[in-house]
Amino acid sequence: MEQLEQAVLITGAGQRVGLHLAQQFLEQGEFPVLITYRKPRPEIDALIAQGARAFQVDFNDSEQVQGFIEQLKAEVKSLRALIHNASIWITDQQIAEQTDLYQQLFNVHVRAPYQLTLGLQVLLANCAGGSDVISFSDASVQLNRSEYIAYLSSKAALQTQMRVFASKLAPAIKVNDIAPGLLMFHAHDSEEERQSRLSRQALPFEPGPQVIWQSVQYLMNNPYVTGISLPVDGGVCLGQAERQ
Repeated sequence: MEQLEQAVLITGAGQRVGLHLAQQFLEQGEFPVLITYRKPRPEIDALIAQGARAFQVDFNDSEQVQGFIEQLKAEVKSLRALIHNASIWITDQQIAEQTDLYQQLFNVHVRAPYQLTLGLQVLLANCAGGSDVISFSDASVQLNRSEYIAYLSSKAALQTQMRVFASKLAPAIKVNDIAPGLLMFHAHDSEEERQSRLSRQALPFEPGPQVIWQSVQYLMNNPYVTGISLPVDGGVCLGQAERQ
């Protein structure tokens, strides 16, 4: 099998933002698209039918992650972008009821991106013209959300990790983070919950995942930006400051 060149790898591409990014890259047709997923979904089958190459990987298992890295090194010659999208959303109450969830947060949000960025560094460096590592943290890292202490701590650690990687991997590889706020409501969210979320924002609307696609394109196409965490949050911090 011929090795892929200038591929884009998106972790956790089975739903929401990751799914949208994979679809957009496939429609763009500029780069081969690689995706990871934890559980089979019809959306993954659809992405494969559109041309994506999919890998089932549990990011809670460091041995599985290492095996995935070695498989990619055998099948891929160069990576144009590594996009750390895989994420889990857990409240502190859920952790109190199931304590191993705390470690899962840091496995998925911190250890796996660390392991992948280091392990795939050679493939990123092989990309002529430069390459990108992009992570997704959370705009709420800058806010006081006391019911998500563990979740936000893991996302803050991810931001720090990516900033240090930006220094380590420059100039050949740019490393940036995107910190999203509200993007899409869940189907089960009540109208009251939706209005409460919107009231926290300076730009009070539900933008959808397209704004993340636009942000990824900005970071990939701008040769002079590295080491930042880009807020894409509708001015949520501004909205909070106004109420204070």
